[in-house]
Amino acid sequence: MSIELAEQNLIFGSPEANRNKYFRWQDKPATRPLNDYEKLMVYLFSDETEENAKYKVVQRKSTTKLEPPLTKMDKVKQAWERILPHRELVVGGLRIQTQVRGDASKTYNSSEMSDGERVIFYLIGQCLAAPQDGIVVIDEPELHLHKSVQAPLWAEIERLRPDCLFVYLTHDVDFAVAQEGAQRVWLKSYDGTSWEWELIEDNDNLPDDLLIEVLGSRKPVVFIEGVNGSHDVSLYREILTGFLVIPRGSCDQVIQAVRALRSNIQLHHLQVYGLIDRDRRTAPEIAALQADNIYTLDVAEVENLFCTQEVLALVSTRLARDATADFNQAVTQVFKQLKTELDTQVSLRVIAEVKFKLNCFNASARGESALSVALQQLTQGIDISALYAQFDGEFQAVINAADYRGLLRLYNRKSLPTQIGNALGLKAGELVELVVRLVRTDERSAVIAAIRSYFGAFAHLVN
Repeated sequence: MSIELAEQNLIFGSPEANRNKYFRWQDKPATRPLNDYEKLMVYLFSDETEENAKYKVVQRKSTTKLEPPLTKMDKVKQAWERILPHRELVVGGLRIQTQVRGDASKTYNSSEMSDGERVIFYLIGQCLAAPQDGIVVIDEPELHLHKSVQAPLWAEIERLRPDCLFVYLTHDVDFAVAQEGAQRVWLKSYDGTSWEWELIEDNDNLPDDLLIEVLGSRKPVVFIEGVNGSHDVSLYREILTGFLVIPRGSCDQVIQAVRALRSNIQLHHLQVYGLIDRDRRTAPEIAALQADNIYTLDVAEVENLFCTQEVLALVSTRLARDATADFNQAVTQVFKQLKTELDTQVSLRVIAEVKFKLNCFNASARGESALSVALQQLTQGIDISALYAQFDGEFQAVINAADYRGLLRLYNRKSLPTQIGNALGLKAGELVELVVRLVRTDERSAVIAAIRSYFGAFAHLVN
């Protein structure tokens, strides 16, 4: 087949298609699946034959040795091997084979390639076959491709076709972020006839991955502490099903993300919240954060959610144990542990309060004298003895009243679920795993009811 007919057959679906989109897509280009791998191979080999024939004619007329042309098949082979350096394409005659690089004994036909190997070959070949100065639209560029090769593959293809404009349609945040220097467009909606879209503006205060992730959300967004894969993040996602739950690591990162999104006019349509541990925050701190839609749990740390009296009752019942006896033993054990480290807990509360007060330094002061006065006024307002007495009194009140809920509000100890799990006959890590499993069963509503009130002012948003 001539190169002209092979090209028309590939692009329009038939050598006699006369550039009618009906032939290739049956007039449904948006939904009609294609099966044109064979047509691509015919095109590449036709190009190979055409270029070699031209070279043969020119070489016969020349008195000097000429370099053979770099055909499209050569370019496919070079690019494919750069993306998959452990493999090698063997092109011979009208056949393509694959082998482990440097080992001709381990050769297999192109029909036996993995999905990834075939897709990489297909995408490179199709883009090389695109018309000069064309627009190449790629829907779901990550299809059948491992994340490690997605960005390098398309960078390689774009390098081969600098004349073309590449448009990627993707739901993959990582892929979108990896396209450095690209203009990003948010496809907001489609009514069957037209698209509503908007250019995504760069924001120095907001990481690209975060901006792209939240743009298309139909749900309100809640940022939480922690990382993907942790039990606390899993618990949040099972409970807050009406939200797009995004872990941001530390509380500072949660606070920064919420404030940045709420100040971004492009995201005015989004409801954005933050949910952080109480840690050692005072009531004024909590109120100030809530003014920015950043809510504080009514427990010192998220791990304490796994240790509420209501949750322990569910777990004991699930294990066919005596819930009252288990809870009494857990309370005795935890209060005993708190008493042994009371000085440490009180000291950490004092340190946190001092740090908070130091952040109130008058940054508008100018000149040596004014700065000295500002510092003196600030430090004069920090009374270590009074702070220690205040926080020690809070802990003592909880201990004297055997106030378990108050303990969960004050006690920062990430190992608390392990300590309490021991009282229920569970090994380290088993309590949190069991609670996460329970919330994924028909016990979900019971788990939510057992935890909801510990979400503080955010509780009314937990359904």
